Amino acid sequence: MARLLRGVLGSGGVWVLRLGVTLGTAFLFGHLLGPAGYGDYATVVAHVTLFAPMCSLGYDMLATREFVAARAAGDVAQEAALAHTLPRAVWRTTGLMLLLFVPVSLAYQAFRGQGLASTILFEAVGIAMTAHLRLVQGSLRGLGRVSQGQVFQLILPPVLNLGLFLVLLVMFRPSATLGIATFVAGLVLVWPLGALAVRRRVARGATGQAALPSRQTRRAWAHAAMVLGVGQLMFVANEQVPLVVTAALSSNAEVGLLDIARRFALFAAIALNVIQLPLGPILAEMYRKGDMEGFRRAALRTTYVACALSISVTLAYCVAGHWLLGLLVPGFDEAYRAMLIMCLGYVINTMTGPVPMVLTMTGHERDALRGVVVGLGINLVTCLALVPLVGHVGAAIGAVLGQFAWNSLLAFMVRRRFGMALDIFAVFERRKTVSD
Repeated sequence: MARLLRGVLGSGGVWVLRLGVTLGTAFLFGHLLGPAGYGDYATVVAHVTLFAPMCSLGYDMLATREFVAARAAGDVAQEAALAHTLPRAVWRTTGLMLLLFVPVSLAYQAFRGQGLASTILFEAVGIAMTAHLRLVQGSLRGLGRVSQGQVFQLILPPVLNLGLFLVLLVMFRPSATLGIATFVAGLVLVWPLGALAVRRRVARGATGQAALPSRQTRRAWAHAAMVLGVGQLMFVANEQVPLVVTAALSSNAEVGLLDIARRFALFAAIALNVIQLPLGPILAEMYRKGDMEGFRRAALRTTYVACALSISVTLAYCVAGHWLLGLLVPGFDEAYRAMLIMCLGYVINTMTGPVPMVLTMTGHERDALRGVVVGLGINLVTCLALVPLVGHVGAAIGAVLGQFAWNSLLAFMVRRRFGMALDIFAVFERRKTVSD
């Protein structure tokens, strides 16, 4: 638990800093661009976030799992093989993905009568860089550098985005295009630094080791990454589909309102997100060692702490959320209802515990995939039905219903697979067992 606490303290600081930077960027862009301009910017960010997992294709989660196993076995040759092979695999999937993404996007924009080829180019570059930064974070996480991986993916890109935007305001008028350009520039500048950090970390223990895995090993990694990637894509899609559907069926102003609501609501999920990052490698190690009691205790403590903090944040927003929105982002106070609805979704997430992480880190990613596909279907259908009627509020409802469906199903699967409850209701089952 001391190892988990150290990881939580490190990742907690990173997450607080990340939320501060991203919210500061949202406040500034909201003030300068207005709901419609901010909606343009948020749509591009949503597209990049949604399509990047199709390029990284689960290799980031595979890197975490395999680096943990290699470190536990003292296999430095395996570490070198992973560092050599995985970035090349991500480049291949990225190239194939963009060969499909760019023509389809151009055709869609032509159909809508919008000549935005430059925006599509920015999106393509952003998708490629984000995919590789996901691999950087997954690799450093498996190598025991959780906070360092977070810095490269979650902190440095938004910091550079905000800094470059402020510098360029001296020469250019504020616009959505300027925000999009600085967003992509931040990703481009950070990626080589992250790749170098992974190489240096691996090189310390793998100097002179063979870095070419066998064809059979590469095929096994590709198969595992595909399964992990589909599941991870479903996770991301559950978060980004409401924004994408709102952009397609409603106005950019509605997209801006939904994105601001989501960014505020993220505070209700901060505890689970902070704990899950260092928790993943620890659960994988405990599972390999057969320490299922320690596995259960670590996961349950995560559930209890995350749920308590999530409910506290949601109650605080019920009291002061409308005032806070009006104070920090004038013109976006209409996002209040959507913010509370999305907070409810994050409360549901924390009540079921870190079940997606548990299934993925124990090799049961297919179970996780089944649950997430169900949730995504409900999310998508609800958004398609409600967004034309009630705009961003309908998208928020779809997100919550999807989260409720897939988290409940995954909690059931964890009970079935491991014979243990990791959700909030486990506290009542424990009391009942003790009293018996």
